[in-house]
Formats: sequence, C-alpha cells, structure tokens
Amino acid sequence: MNILRIAYDWPDENVNLESTALGSYELSLAQAKLGHKIYILCANLNGKNLREKRYHYKLKNQQIEVFNLLRLPKFIQIFLAPSVFVLFYYFYLKFKKKIDLIHIHGYLGVWFLFYKFIFGLVDRTVVIGQYEKTAKGNELAILIQGKKISLFSKIFEYPINKFSDLLMSKVCKDVVAVSKGVSDEVSKFYKKDSSRIHILDSAIDTEKFKRDGKKYDFKFDKKSIILASGDRLSKRRNIDALVESMCFLPEEYKLVLWGIWQEGLKSKVDEIISKNGLGDRVKYIEKISYFKVDEIFRSIDMLILPFSYVGILKVVIEALASGVKVLAGGFNFRKRIPDAYLLDDIEPQYLARRILYVDKLSQSYNETREIIKAYYSWDAKAKDLEEIYRKST
Repeated sequence: MNILRIAYDWPDENVNLESTALGSYELSLAQAKLGHKIYILCANLNGKNLREKRYHYKLKNQQIEVFNLLRLPKFIQIFLAPSVFVLFYYFYLKFKKKIDLIHIHGYLGVWFLFYKFIFGLVDRTVVIGQYEKTAKGNELAILIQGKKISLFSKIFEYPINKFSDLLMSKVCKDVVAVSKGVSDEVSKFYKKDSSRIHILDSAIDTEKFKRDGKKYDFKFDKKSIILASGDRLSKRRNIDALVESMCFLPEEYKLVLWGIWQEGLKSKVDEIISKNGLGDRVKYIEKISYFKVDEIFRSIDMLILPFSYVGILKVVIEALASGVKVLAGGFNFRKRIPDAYLLDDIEPQYLARRILYVDKLSQSYNETREIIKAYYSWDAKAKDLEEIYRKST
C-alpha cells in the first residue's frame, strides 16, 4: 500500500526535536517493515535544511520518502505555507505515486481536509485522521486551570484548530485517538460515532531502545548511582521535590535533568541546589535530540518521574526497554511491568526512601522487554493499524 502521512514534525539531524520523537516517525518505520511505501509531508524546511537544499530525501531502503515543507514562525505556520502546500503536494503524489490512503496527524492537513469535505464524492481516496489531542479539550483544560489564553490563540489558533478537528471527524470514516481521554473528547465535542474511533496509544521502537549500545558520559565518578528525569521539566512533574530529595540520599547518588524548563521553575530548583550544596550532584544537560536520547537511558540507573497526574508517557517505556528501573507516579499500566514501580507520594523524604528501596531490588530485564514488545512496540501498533485501515477501505 502507498500511504501518505501528513505530520507537522518529523525528526532529522537539522531539526532539533528534544527527547522522544513523535509517533508518526516511529510508526512509519514500523509500517515500512510490513512492506508499505510511506510518503511524508512535514514542515521541516527550516533555515539549515533550506541552505542545504534538503527538500526531499529517502529512508529505510527508499521505503520512506520525506518531503520538507517550509517551517514558518509559530504565529503564522498553521495558516499559510505548510498547510497550503500540502494540497499541491497531495495532487502530485496522488497521480505520480498512486497514493492509496492518507493518514493525517494534527492540524497540518486542515486545508486538505477542507478540500476533501467539498470534493469527497469525487476524490474517494481514504483518509484516516489521528487526534493527538483536541483543540476544544485543550482550550477547556486551560480555562479550568484558571490560565489565560492569548489573544492570538483566541482569535486565530483555536478557531482553525477546532475547524480542523471538526473536518477530520466529518471527512474520515475512521479516526485514531492516542488515549481513551482523547477518544472521549472526539465523541463528545464532534459527535463522532465511538465505534469509528480507535485507540492507538503510545509505543516505542524496540530496536532503538535496548540495553546494548552507545552510552552518554555524564562526567560523574564510576561509583555513582545515576538517577534521571527529563523530557519536560515542569511543576506538574514535581522536579523541585525530586531535587530536594537528593538531600536525603547518600553522596554516591547523582541526578541528571534534561529537557525544557517551565517558566520560573529553573530559578526555584537552582535555589534548592545552592541552599543544600547539591551543585556537584545535580546536572542539567539541556535538550536532548531524539537521535541521542537512547544513549541517555543506557547510562542511568533509574528514571524518576514524580508526576501529580499524567497519561502513560513514551519516556517511561523507552527507559524500561533500555534496561532502566522506573519509579513514577500519576498513572497505571494496563499490563504490569516488573521493573516499573509506582509512587503514591512526592514528599522529598518519602521519595528518597522509595528510591533507596527500588535501587536494592533485582531487575527483570528480559521479562520487562518481552512485555513491552507485545504491548508497547510500534511493530505491534502497526499491525493494529492494519486492521483499522482494512475497516476503512
């Protein structure tokens, strides 16, 4: 099958996507293994790719072809060049490459969906829409938290995102949601028949994330027990409590943080580090590219995510598949994984005691990895998607 995938972000060496890659990338790799030809439309034509004239390239023995659309500043990127160009590329690929099915992730396909809404009786190419979130649900969550929505978002961003969500529900016979919560929002806000909404939750590339391979050098001494937390450094993830817990752990325990800081949190964490003399035990290594994050996991002993509330994150599964124990709060697995341990409190002293307890436990790497392959690998998800495609064609 020739599949056209439309997704704004796509990792390459000239696009610095921190930490975990978007599922569209890993899902494409898994679908290529099944013999599909995948064509990608993404907004990766940034300054560096433009200077290198990297408009188009191929991956995985030419099974995946990537077309880079112009990446513009955030306040105009959705409305102008990338989403408009999608329609022109679609016509080229449809007739030149004989596209069988289109899979859309997010809002980059808004004008293509508008075209299909009008001319769907003439152009009967099957479209699968994927909801990573819903604009209405996201807007409502912000308002419930008492936060303000910017004037630009209120006037331009949310209206067009809602329009895209609505079009996707109308144009696509079947849609995919990344969680039960998102599925419920699609059904509630856009009146989509729940039997046509399929949940395809988070997964990982098990060939990339494994215990053997290149490691990252943190420059700690060899006796160090390295703890880590990363991807997003926010108050919701209680990074300040984690850093404070280091005060109650022996000197050999070190902590590595990576990712993007929530505004105002870094100064609070820096104050905790300075006040308690933790400067040589806590290290921040900024954003980590998707192409390097597996090296981080192989180099740590425990990933700690003291969340208040969250869905199952890829970072958790990636760490487990890499041979790392995970201590986390805020969610449950649908299938128990031996090396994953839950937190029920984020108080720093309790957190330290829990870290010491988990550190002493033996690992069950082989059993953990087999469970991840069966339930949380993109190879398994790609096979699930085959059935969704079959139902929609």
